[in-house]
Amino acid sequence: MGETLYSDVIYVAVNQCVPESELNLLWTLKTLRVKKLCLLQVLIPFSPNPSCGLSKSEIKAIQDSELKTSYDSLYKYRDICSNEGVNEKDVGISLVSGYDVGEEIVKLINQNNIKKLVMGAAANPHYSRGMSITSRKAEYVSQHAPTRCKIWFICKGKLIKTREGSFDLGSDSLKKLGTPTQHTSLSYLAMTVLPLRQNPNTGNNPDKDHSVNNESDADCAPEDYFCPISKDIMRDPLVAADGFTYEAKNIRYWLNVGNNTSPQTGARLAHRDLTPNYTLRSLIMDWLQHHPNYKH
Repeated sequence: MGETLYSDVIYVAVNQCVPESELNLLWTLKTLRVKKLCLLQVLIPFSPNPSCGLSKSEIKAIQDSELKTSYDSLYKYRDICSNEGVNEKDVGISLVSGYDVGEEIVKLINQNNIKKLVMGAAANPHYSRGMSITSRKAEYVSQHAPTRCKIWFICKGKLIKTREGSFDLGSDSLKKLGTPTQHTSLSYLAMTVLPLRQNPNTGNNPDKDHSVNNESDADCAPEDYFCPISKDIMRDPLVAADGFTYEAKNIRYWLNVGNNTSPQTGARLAHRDLTPNYTLRSLIMDWLQHHPNYKH
């Protein structure tokens, strides 16, 4: 019998190759009685050598293509969940960007207080009876994730290892995350958990009313699209040292008038650097294009 998760959200780490992670996701849906889950994917950004000869526009086109590929795969995973009876509204995503998959997953576990995680123990072709974890990123997560997080390591739809969680909410594990100054600017993107926007390729549902007005457009926008300061949808999102994303003009004004604390938490900011959140900006621009009636 599966394990009841109650109100806990279970995170499932998946990659862009759907056949590689599909069996692990199906194991989660069939073995654990999932009520809500979040699909976690780490996007390794395209970072060409300066001598490669590519123009900025060509690099941007490649990065946009990689982002689209990630979201296309996440839509397919969401469809798998729907086919297994999980309500589409109960399937979220966390698309993060970074150069080390294991490190980014551990950061996300810390930042979101994740208590349940399913991830691959190895690539499917490496499966064998009695095998152990062979994936470097899985081993890293097993060793460095806080003890409160229970982790199921799966390969080819088979349970390989379970790391039981102690659910110790003490501060020791949180200290492993360190301060924002220890992360690269790119890894700040991992601090924004992005909701899954509606897939425009799913077709019309006769049971749903698709008519919208200005007010309903604003209401249906994912909350992560709104600046925590102005409460308006962001057009130029920037990530501050506290890991939160703000509209550029709002957070710059906040800093320029002499504030040295986080608008969200009140904690002192480690530095005043601001990092563009290109992933979120792309999603917001796409959402606005599909909701032309929305106005400030």
